[in-house]
Amino acid sequence: MSGLRLPPARARLRPGHAILSAAALAGLPAGAFAQDAAPSTAPQADESRGVQEIIVTAQRRAENLQDVPIAITAVGSQALASAGISETNTLTQAVPSVQFSRSGASGLFFVRGVGTTNASIGDEGSNAFYVDGVYMPDLSSTVMQFNNIDRIEVLKGPQGTLFGRNAFGGLIQVITKEPGDHLDASAQAGYANYNTIQGQAYIGGPITNGISADIALTGYDQQDGWGRNITLDRDIKKMKYWGARSKVVIRPSDAVKFVLAGDYYDTDDNTAIGWSVDEDFLVRGGIRSVGSMDTASNDYSLTQLRNWGVSLTGEFDLGFANLTSISSLRDSRNKSDFDVDATQVPYLRIAFTSGSRAYQQELRLASADTDPISWQIGAFYLHSEVFNRSRFTGLALGGLTTGQYIDATLDTDSIAGFGELTWSITPTTKLTGGIRYTNDKRTLGGGYAPLVSNVVGTLIPTDDELSYGKFTWRAAIRQEITHDVSVYASYNRGFKAGTYSLQNPQLPPVKPQYINAYEVGVKSELFGRALRLNAAAFHYDISDYQVRSAAVGTLGTAVLLNAASVKVNGIDVDFEAAPTKGLRLFGGFTWLHSRFDYFGPTDTLAGAPFIYPLPAVCNAQGTSHPGMSTGPQTGGFLTCFGDASGLQTPTAPDFSASLGASATIPLNEVQELRANMMASYNSGYPFETDGVLRQDAYMLLNGSIEYRPTDRWGLEFWAKNISDTKYFQQKISTGLGATTARAAPRTYGVTLKFDY
Repeated sequence: MSGLRLPPARARLRPGHAILSAAALAGLPAGAFAQDAAPSTAPQADESRGVQEIIVTAQRRAENLQDVPIAITAVGSQALASAGISETNTLTQAVPSVQFSRSGASGLFFVRGVGTTNASIGDEGSNAFYVDGVYMPDLSSTVMQFNNIDRIEVLKGPQGTLFGRNAFGGLIQVITKEPGDHLDASAQAGYANYNTIQGQAYIGGPITNGISADIALTGYDQQDGWGRNITLDRDIKKMKYWGARSKVVIRPSDAVKFVLAGDYYDTDDNTAIGWSVDEDFLVRGGIRSVGSMDTASNDYSLTQLRNWGVSLTGEFDLGFANLTSISSLRDSRNKSDFDVDATQVPYLRIAFTSGSRAYQQELRLASADTDPISWQIGAFYLHSEVFNRSRFTGLALGGLTTGQYIDATLDTDSIAGFGELTWSITPTTKLTGGIRYTNDKRTLGGGYAPLVSNVVGTLIPTDDELSYGKFTWRAAIRQEITHDVSVYASYNRGFKAGTYSLQNPQLPPVKPQYINAYEVGVKSELFGRALRLNAAAFHYDISDYQVRSAAVGTLGTAVLLNAASVKVNGIDVDFEAAPTKGLRLFGGFTWLHSRFDYFGPTDTLAGAPFIYPLPAVCNAQGTSHPGMSTGPQTGGFLTCFGDASGLQTPTAPDFSASLGASATIPLNEVQELRANMMASYNSGYPFETDGVLRQDAYMLLNGSIEYRPTDRWGLEFWAKNISDTKYFQQKISTGLGATTARAAPRTYGVTLKFDY
């Protein structure tokens, strides 16, 4: 907020002022991409003197990034824009420890190799996704286009002590701009290849004394697809969306603040479900791929998604402590229709309408004083109602209008109490401990029925219920070696509740999964703050890891399973350097060794599913090679059950890295050029538990150059995936064969910008 003065580096913030100070840092650099300028009223750091201070809210307080004993990457709005990161789908290019995949309307985050491959409605991610303190329980809400973003914080490792729910492997937190005491406006409009028009606008400022408001608008219309449906002679793999987000900030006194926020997004998209036959495998009947961007589907695949939400946040300075209340309502509706086999033969079609509505309430009380002891206590409640109505039809099920109908519901009630305390044992040593109790209850309703000539038969009920009450905890110690170097060690225990699959409600639920996470790290600013270098080493023990299986049965219906155990070892490194004024270098890498420790036969499981291209036989159930193909491919897969122990876990690359540079080149006292480059590398990973369908190693390169005739106007020329690298959002196996959804090809365009 303009008008606020920020505390000096390393100063301890009073929580009541900390939140306001964090808002004042809308222009400061974040994470390994420190490029945003500080507000004019805040103390300015001389660029020539090195990297700037970063304020984060990883522990629900505004704190210096270097003082928090958690591995964090924070990315500011200007850094996102300069790196060509405009949506969550591409965030992985800036944060190597994060992987993101699409499945229909859902977005799936993996942090340090930990995540969920199940994209069905009703499931929640293993990594929590927050926007302005509000938990997003529906996976479709993670597919976000960035507009009025202040910064994004990626917290690595379990965060279950202070954050609402399911922060099992990590947490992604999006913080949007907040209107202040002065007018702030910006707009941009652009045109790109594939006949794409896009634009954004933001305006915020004071309405009257003590009240300010803003509104952010965004729109995107890709009129030409990345590929063609050669059967229907139509473009595929294109997207159109528009959205709005607004905040009203009310300050009736210096001790009270309310923020009323609302958002609405409308998306028509088939970039993630315009599937093609995999180039390496045939579909049943011997049908081959027609091209990685083209399809021969006899049906036109499309997802229509509507998301909206409202929230009210209240902050109250009570003197001895600060009280925060967050109330929210989220609603999502998804209508999807897609051809699973991606061929001109109507083997399998899925058409469904699904939706969710979630209510949540959080209360937190945080101590005003932080030295020698700071504390927080709180409670969290979530109630969600999810429904799924699906029709599975096609020749694989007996006919064009014959198959299965599903009408399933899932209600979730979750209540939690938590607390955390940090004690300064000495001026340079801090000990943190936290505990949380979570009680989850899930109620399954509805059922499934045969579908004959599009007439639904008698519904077979699937009513069931499960509940869990679990404690999770955290312990950490931080030791300051010098003013600019500190080390820390932490242990975190986390869990994610069991659930049902609303795509297969007749199947039993998966059990909860648990994680024990151990981490040591160092945070440093070196050479007179010319270099910020943070690193962490970690080890995870995960039990009953929830995974989406490979194809099972003749049709190849995917199911949810509990892998017996997973072990993860890794190293994270983030850096930012400011060698000279106007030049920033940034990046990092993550090395992972994420493997199934044991995933074989158990008392309740035949083993891990393995797929073999037909013709094939199962001949050694329970081993690491339970089947074999017996001749040239004819299309489709046979599923055998064996031991996947030692295999790489899905969406967990052994190595990923990013490297970027941003330079500002003055042309005279007013005009300047801004040049940016961003390169990322991924060593590849499997999409399913048996490792047959894989993403090969790939590298992406983005770049832009912007001419600024004044500080208010800019003309930017940009390009993404400059080398036109082929990589995939998803690969899926069914009994019919393997289908793929390729990610974006080379895109480029021009954008006109205005800032006030």
